[in-house]
Amino acid sequence: MKGLIFDIKRYSIHDGPGVRTTVFFKGCPLRCLWCHNPESQKPYQQIIYYEQKCIRCLTCKAVCKEDAISFTNNKIEINTKRCTMCGKCWQSCPTNALEVVGQYYKTDELIEELTKDSAFFEGGGITISGGEAFVQYEFLMELIKGLKAKHLHLALDTTGYTDKEKLLSTVEFIDLYLYDLKVMDPAKHKQYTGVDNTIILKNLKALDEKGAQIAIRIPIIPTINDDQENIKATIEFLKQLNNVVSVDLLPYHSMMVDKYKRLKMPFLLGDIKKPSDEEMEELKETFQKEGFKVNIGG
Repeated sequence: MKGLIFDIKRYSIHDGPGVRTTVFFKGCPLRCLWCHNPESQKPYQQIIYYEQKCIRCLTCKAVCKEDAISFTNNKIEINTKRCTMCGKCWQSCPTNALEVVGQYYKTDELIEELTKDSAFFEGGGITISGGEAFVQYEFLMELIKGLKAKHLHLALDTTGYTDKEKLLSTVEFIDLYLYDLKVMDPAKHKQYTGVDNTIILKNLKALDEKGAQIAIRIPIIPTINDDQENIKATIEFLKQLNNVVSVDLLPYHSMMVDKYKRLKMPFLLGDIKKPSDEEMEELKETFQKEGFKVNIGG
């Protein structure tokens, strides 16, 4: 079995306890307007073009047998309908101006890759992130079973937008869930993420009832989910749960905007400023007063 992975980050300290290796699955059912990894959304390989690296040698165009590459307005254009992802264009580029996002791994290949640094995992382990790993459910299950057989600490970062049965089938293998909560109002959640949050909230309750250890992750997006009404609703919901080990407040930033341009994806969120340190501290105190252990930035 093969899975599509778009990144592997080593020595991560923000995706669960200790030093970890984080693997990012490609494909996500949500379309959050603030998504920091837009390259994670599509469940297939994509090509990114770095115009500033391009020397206009047109080697890529010459090697493309599908005639999928053209040169217009002094830059490369790729016809995705013609492109077969054969790899010749990005492999031949002398300046790495073309880059493929997404690499297929067999399960045993990925396990070997992820465990290369296991000697440094004391207190840490491996985190599975995305995108949304449940988009590739069969591969996910095969992977976590193989990793757990090596007695590694496993964390799973999830949107919670999946079938309840699939989610609960991972409980015996996952030590910690990093569970995203974005907006509590269902209509507003759909407006900003593309999906209603009913399934997400029901799944979170079901996971909690199974006794799973859960770290809640909340991206703080000014003007969208940092208002008192949403924060209060979030706290009231979390107080119903018994196994929330922490609340991680993740401040919004706009460093990913260039990714949208390179992927030719519209960035629809608009000009939203990063929350100030003072605002983040105030939110932290609000959750702490309700008895939660709180981290800023994971």
